[in-house]
Amino acid sequence: MLRTFVCFLLIVGVSTATVKEDFVDVLGDTFHLPDSDECKAVVLLFVGHDCPISNGYAKEIVRLCKEYTPKKIAFCVVYADADLGADDARKHAKEFGFCCPAILDPKMTLALRFGATVKPEVAVLSPKGTLLYRGRIDDRYVDLGKRRELLTSRDLRDALDAILADKPIVVPRTQAIGCDIDLPKSSK
Repeated sequence: MLRTFVCFLLIVGVSTATVKEDFVDVLGDTFHLPDSDECKAVVLLFVGHDCPISNGYAKEIVRLCKEYTPKKIAFCVVYADADLGADDARKHAKEFGFCCPAILDPKMTLALRFGATVKPEVAVLSPKGTLLYRGRIDDRYVDLGKRRELLTSRDLRDALDAILADKPIVVPRTQAIGCDIDLPKSSK
C-alpha cells in the first residue's frame, strides 16, 4: 500500500534535485513524499526513540501538529536511525501520541539533504522544497542536560507564524540541542 500525505510537497534540497526514494513508514508500508500545492510549508521533525531530549519534546510536537495542521502546515516525524525497525518506531510513535505521518530514514537521506545533525531537530520546507528554517523547536535546552526553566524563544512557532503571515523568517537557523544523528562518516 502506498501511503502519502494529502498535504505534502516535492522534497528538494537547496538545489532542485528531487529525493526520489521511497521510505518505509512506521506501519511498514511504502511511503513517499509527493508534491502538492496544498500546503504552506512542511515540517520534518527528526526524532530519536532513545533520546531523552527528543522524547521530552513529544507533547510539544503533538501540540504543534494539532495547532498548525489545520492551517495547512504538514508535519512528518522522521526516524533517522539506521538500526531502528518499523515495529519499534511504530511503538514509539504510538507511545508518544504522534498524530502525523512517521517514516524511517535509515540511510539518513533527509537528514543529509537538509542538514539535520541532532534529535530533535526540525527542517521547515516551502511548497517548492526550499529550506526555510532549520534548528531547534524552542530554547528549552541550553546544553545537554541543562534545561531552561522558562522558555525565551519558540523558534519553530515563530518560523511557522512568519510563513503563515507571508513574512520572512527572522532567524532561519538555530542550534538544536539533542542526541547526535549517526550520519555516515563520509558526510561528517
